[in-house]
Amino acid sequence: MPVRLRAAVLLCFAALVALAAPLAAQDASPVASPVPAAAFLPPDAAVGGLGLAGWSARSWQWFFSFPEPVNPMLDSTGERCTYGQSGPVFFLVAAEASGERACTVPSGVHVFVPLGGAECSTVEEPPFFGKDDAELAACAKDATAHVPPAAIADMDLTVDGQSVGDLEAYHRTTPAFDLLLPAGNVLGAAPGVARSAADGYQVLLAPLAEGEHAVVVSVPGPEGLIVTTYRLTAAAPTVAG
Repeated sequence: MPVRLRAAVLLCFAALVALAAPLAAQDASPVASPVPAAAFLPPDAAVGGLGLAGWSARSWQWFFSFPEPVNPMLDSTGERCTYGQSGPVFFLVAAEASGERACTVPSGVHVFVPLGGAECSTVEEPPFFGKDDAELAACAKDATAHVPPAAIADMDLTVDGQSVGDLEAYHRTTPAFDLLLPAGNVLGAAPGVARSAADGYQVLLAPLAEGEHAVVVSVPGPEGLIVTTYRLTAAAPTVAG
């Protein structure tokens, strides 16, 4: 994977791991988390027969299916947000830096929001390489294993001002899955099929009411919080007459 994109995918986790030592030394007392509002599906909810881990795998498949020049992650405005979207879940994507993206989503679909994670595959160099499904899962878990709870507390997701609350409950490891890599893919690998697994934090939103909504993702970065604001417009799909 090109250095810039790999850094973006793992950005919040690199910063969190760097904070691990001083945070672990603190005597942190448990803090009650807000109860998730109706905008957020419970961590164990299923959509279309898949739970969080399954939709996380689908999101990575969607993300890696685009050549780098048109990859939605590298889009700073949101103009590519609808690329390749179909089915009951609409995928948002992480960002390299703070900013805003505007996007129209069909009413009635759930929205998948990634906060941070790591993936490993059979076509990447160590430390992101695994030769089989078991190694891939262990590799992805290892990339996030040293993030302390106190650092996770700095991550947040809000929808129209309401915070999701306890993000640790939304931590999942995916099953191993296939990646269909196009020419010019963001891994810099030869086109073809690879195996992968991922580990991270993500949330499924309930279908948004028609109208304007603000989805704000905050994750620690090396120079402070990276805050990505999605200005989402939920609208009924148009039907050609």
